[in-house]
Amino acid sequence: MWKPLAVSFSLILVASPAWSQDITGDLNTNIGSSNTMDSGNNSQSATNNYNSGAPGALSNPVPSSIAPTVMGGGGSDSCLIPKTQGIQLSIIGLSQGGMEQDAECNRRKDSRLLGAPQAIGGLGLQVSGISLMCSNPSVFKAMALANTPCPIMDVVTSRLLIGQAAYKKMREKPKVYIVGYSLDTRFWNTLLMIGRKLPDAPKEVTTTRSLSAKYRAVSGDRTDAGATEDSLRNK
Repeated sequence: MWKPLAVSFSLILVASPAWSQDITGDLNTNIGSSNTMDSGNNSQSATNNYNSGAPGALSNPVPSSIAPTVMGGGGSDSCLIPKTQGIQLSIIGLSQGGMEQDAECNRRKDSRLLGAPQAIGGLGLQVSGISLMCSNPSVFKAMALANTPCPIMDVVTSRLLIGQAAYKKMREKPKVYIVGYSLDTRFWNTLLMIGRKLPDAPKEVTTTRSLSAKYRAVSGDRTDAGATEDSLRNK
């Protein structure tokens, strides 16, 4: 009677599936956070890296290269112009600053120093100051249009050529004596009639009228003119 029971019990133990569940820790109802439980399931972990720190946030901005601030040397009376620049790439940036001279500013200051009277700190050389300003093509053209051409030195006579004599010298060698001739050749050829013969200048009308006659022509009053003529004779 006992043998069949023992065999049947053993078969039940063999045929029943074996499910295991390991629990470590306290067996009471309150399982602490430090306890671990193996459920037999596979676990998988993923690590996400965010450059900005928080998930879903925008990426960090690219560093900017800021051009330095350069103060003008010498204050407002200086001809130094500050210049700065900067460039930024993805991983490297470059910025630099410096100063450069303003040629036109130096020209104006030098001509003012040359032409100003010595009483106010200048050198009193007005012709030298004008000649320095005439090295600018725009100034040279403006002087010619105003019938006050820039002065030219004649090495033969050691005299300063002005007026019609200066224009004559410019007509002879325009490429040498005209500043900016190559920049506006048509203008100078038309203005000075370069390459053409100059027409005869009109003669000035001379008059032999007396002072009283000139005065009567201006005033239009013979009575007053006659009185004025008598007073001039008495003197």
